[in-house]
Amino acid sequence: MPDVERGVEQREYNGLKYWRYTDDIGTTLRGTVILFDPSGQRPVRTIPGFPHIKRVYRLRPGVQRFFHTNPFFVEEKLDGYNVRLLVHQGQLLALTRGGFVCPFTSEWAEIWWQRYKLGRFFVTYPDYVLFGEVLGDNPYNSQRDPTIPPGLYFFIFEIMRSDGEFLRVHDRYELVESYELPTVPLLGQFTSDRIDELFEILRDLNNKEREGVVFKANTSKKTMKFVTPRTDLRDIRDNLILEFDLEPGFITNRLLRISLFVRELSLKEDEFASRLGRAFLDGYSALETFESSNEKYNIYVKLPKTWNSLRTLLSGYVPIKTDRVEPVVLDGLEMLRVEFRRVFRKSTRRYREILRGYGHID
Repeated sequence: MPDVERGVEQREYNGLKYWRYTDDIGTTLRGTVILFDPSGQRPVRTIPGFPHIKRVYRLRPGVQRFFHTNPFFVEEKLDGYNVRLLVHQGQLLALTRGGFVCPFTSEWAEIWWQRYKLGRFFVTYPDYVLFGEVLGDNPYNSQRDPTIPPGLYFFIFEIMRSDGEFLRVHDRYELVESYELPTVPLLGQFTSDRIDELFEILRDLNNKEREGVVFKANTSKKTMKFVTPRTDLRDIRDNLILEFDLEPGFITNRLLRISLFVRELSLKEDEFASRLGRAFLDGYSALETFESSNEKYNIYVKLPKTWNSLRTLLSGYVPIKTDRVEPVVLDGLEMLRVEFRRVFRKSTRRYREILRGYGHID
């Protein structure tokens, strides 16, 4: 059994005891969850964390290095947050990448149970886990996809069997089609000698300001991702106000990716030089009326206790400021619309000092 004192945290959700791995430990991934029996004394199920997907900065050599002459699938990379859906002891649970049972997403999973008829799938495959991307009005990714209607939506990108192995990509698509489950868009199956077709797909995704693509061998064991420069520009613009709370390399990694992408796909360098300057100017424009470094969110919940539980979960990492809670009707459901902000203290303090004329040693 893992040592709860070292990299494993014990938590509880609706009477269910579980452990989550807060870091990679050996071959066990961060976000791995161990679920216990009703007594809370015996661990009965382990849900592996999300596998790490390597990012490539140059497409042509990346495809050749990863796949050689073998065929691979290309799926659109959606810009939301990762969730694992499963049924345990009669409860429908939504696990985040970090291994938390999310009260907000678990409540929405009950809505998806009806919307996507998930019961038909889990009756046949009770020990399977659906890995998916969640888009819409959510508390984790402030860059909301503008093509998604109000509410929350789930798109499957992997299905894990009871033995902990992922279904082959082809088998996954057959299964989601037979059960009419939502899935990430499949852009096709390719080989490395069709790289020019991939360039055209990525130029189109970039023009539409879509995030990028994920490449997968049929076994799903060889996987890589590639993002568009318009996505990186948006990340730079939207996160400059949080600059002092970002991980090292957040900005410079995106600058490198933009430069390499623009040249490899023969985009207009003058256009992107202008876009890059505009991203910085627009990002820092918030300092003209600065109060705090924060991200704004809008979500919908069915029950007040769901928001209270979510707020408690989020407050463990950054302060949460609730701006508005009001009753609404969404798709025929009575819900609460919650507006809130995540406030980032380090950036708030540093920018206030800068704007007030404090001196800093570079």
